[in-house]
Amino acid sequence: MKIIDVLKVTQWQAPLLEKIQKIQHVDHHNSGNYNNFETRLLEYDCFTILLENDNIVAMSGLYNNGIFPKNTIRALDRTYYFNWQNKSVNQRYASQYFWPYHVKLAQELGYSSVFFSVQNIKKRRALLDTARRCHPTPTVLTTMGNTCRVINGEINQDVLCWQNIAVYKFNNDEFMLPTQELPDHRQQYANIKIR
Repeated sequence: MKIIDVLKVTQWQAPLLEKIQKIQHVDHHNSGNYNNFETRLLEYDCFTILLENDNIVAMSGLYNNGIFPKNTIRALDRTYYFNWQNKSVNQRYASQYFWPYHVKLAQELGYSSVFFSVQNIKKRRALLDTARRCHPTPTVLTTMGNTCRVINGEINQDVLCWQNIAVYKFNNDEFMLPTQELPDHRQQYANIKIR
């Protein structure tokens, strides 16, 4: 396995974008996240692919772009496994390859912390399992964190904005995403169904 940042090794951008075009036609709950991805790609601090015998098997990015407080950055952003049905193999790609690479780069770029998130409170156990496999090991917050842009001081209350968060801190700076207690989240969104 080999990890490559396509923003530095640009000859991999076209093959990646070609594979991303196909995601839009796959019955995957997050396939809409990859619409117009060519524009978003250039907004990343880094965007990594994982190669196996020159075949792109997974992708994941390190992203802030002014959405998050300037002292933190999101790792494992838009992670996608091109063989997403094979969950047992895919799970190690994020924890063994992308996470350590993203953490190291986030520290080099001067961020105070790096985090990853999983939407849907029902997927909290999946986040806990992934966090346990990660090195360095992040701390899973006991709250939900809001990962959408705060506009004019207003926090977006869409259920998909509230996510399970695992954060790794390089120093004692505050991790400043808006939070919501788990019982409050369950009550507020009890009648909302998400995939």
